[in-house]
Amino acid sequence: MESLNSLEIDALKEIGSIGMGNATTALSKLVERNVQLNLSDARMFNLQNTVSSIPDSITMTGVIVNIGGEIRGAAVLLFEFNNSVLLSNLMLDSSGITGDPTMNESALSELGNIFTGSYMNAMSSFLDLGIYQSQPIVTIGPIQEIFETAITRIGTKAGGLLNIETMFMVHNAGDSTGLNTVYGDMFLLLEPASTEKLRDSIRKMLA
Repeated sequence: MESLNSLEIDALKEIGSIGMGNATTALSKLVERNVQLNLSDARMFNLQNTVSSIPDSITMTGVIVNIGGEIRGAAVLLFEFNNSVLLSNLMLDSSGITGDPTMNESALSELGNIFTGSYMNAMSSFLDLGIYQSQPIVTIGPIQEIFETAITRIGTKAGGLLNIETMFMVHNAGDSTGLNTVYGDMFLLLEPASTEKLRDSIRKMLA
């Protein structure tokens, strides 16, 4: 598949920064902490390159949300396991819910709804696309297994997927283990036909 050109990448970064900016504002209010956003990167997805920096010995948490409508694919929120526990605890504490570990998964699912919904709303608004999302699933394990689960749910090959990645950080999240800043990544994986639909919509927007 043809690589994205610089104008398409810039457009996706702008849409991503607006969508994720809205999500980080919502998360900041939820956890009562400063949340910082790093701008998106857009490129064709390479599974091995993506997972090579994180060994299988590190347990990760993935929140996977399927995307449908005129754009099909999946969003993956990715955290180291300890980061996901700390972040979900912050969300629960701010809601006055304590002492119920079973609620951590629900908190992470809500986080998936917030981030994916904000991103899809921005994409829908700017590109005039009808998009909907599924209920999130939370999966724990090596990073490669998490991405393989997401790709299986899309029902396509990894080689043709477009990846739009954004990193965010929650500051002053310190706990007894010494964690102070929580890092997370959101990957938006789009199937080939949806990538072409997205590119057509960007061209119309830029025309």
